[in-house]
Amino acid sequence: MTKKLNNEKVIASKLLASEQRYRRLFETARDGILLLDSQTGEITDVNPFLIELLGYSKEEFLGKKLWEVGAFKNIKASKETFKALQDTGYVAYEDLPLETKDGRLIEVEFVSNAYMAGNERVMQCNIRDISIRKRIDAVDKSILFLEQEKLKTNFIADATHELRTPLAIIKGNVELALRNKDKNASQVETFKAINVEINHLAELLSDLTTLTSENKIAHQKIFKSKVSLLRLIENVTERCATLALTKNIKIEIKEIPDVSLAGDRIYLEKLFSNIISNAIFYGKEKGSIIINAKKDKKYIIITIKDNGIGIEKEDLPNIFNRFYRAENARDTKREGTGLGLAISKWIVESHDGNIEVSSVIKKGTTFTISLPLFL
Repeated sequence: MTKKLNNEKVIASKLLASEQRYRRLFETARDGILLLDSQTGEITDVNPFLIELLGYSKEEFLGKKLWEVGAFKNIKASKETFKALQDTGYVAYEDLPLETKDGRLIEVEFVSNAYMAGNERVMQCNIRDISIRKRIDAVDKSILFLEQEKLKTNFIADATHELRTPLAIIKGNVELALRNKDKNASQVETFKAINVEINHLAELLSDLTTLTSENKIAHQKIFKSKVSLLRLIENVTERCATLALTKNIKIEIKEIPDVSLAGDRIYLEKLFSNIISNAIFYGKEKGSIIINAKKDKKYIIITIKDNGIGIEKEDLPNIFNRFYRAENARDTKREGTGLGLAISKWIVESHDGNIEVSSVIKKGTTFTISLPLFL
């Protein structure tokens, strides 16, 4: 009898020691722990770490179901989680958003399992804060992306530089061949076709050069000086006049206030040249392009309106994307680089401005550009 009592005391002592060890682990764990009643889903215990993490008191947890605690906002998902835990004994989420009492969202890893503790089935939820890990992952991805972008930028810049010289030599030889009188009509047409493609390649190289400039100075302040808007528009339209004559398109400069922009002249000329050239390329024979401008507080609003083929509604959100060409633009003979409007948008945004487009198919397109005035 005495031996039996001694054995029971030893067992009781071991159980007590085990419970104390578990309690110490429970109380000092650096993960949140919830214990649930396997029948009702009510919270029977919560450790200090989770109380600190979510900002709720112990009393705000105990006796409540998961979906009754403010941290678990998705009631339906919480009920489904508890049901799955009852059925399978295990549920895990790699990335679960929880809301703290003060309204902050934190990302957690949620692992729950059911097990027997003596004759009682216990459900335990382990909740690990992964917010810092997620931020580190995001930073790592950003660094990798920037490194890849730098490699691409350097490659484009180097390739563009290397292509310019042989392209100039080919163009020079073609122009010499065109001056040579000892050739038939077929040869002339062939050389002219080659020259067109050379010019197209030169345009592409120019756009790629601008893109590499964009990447290099994306986070730097663009150089700005005082630029006369009227003179800028007149210079660009004069350069585009020959191109407009090929389709008998009339470029009209309506009302342009005598104001100056705060900007980089070279980039601004590129901007308006891109927009006006596009209006010509996709304009109708004997069509028109109308340019207007008006002051609006610290900005000047410029509109460039054509009566060309227009842009489909579904294409409008994408036309400023690199290498994107609208469906009806692909049906034309014009072989653009697909970079002009992307570059135009970057130039406008680099000047702290805004560019928008509206269009009606077969009636025309209007670009509205907002740029800061020189004050």
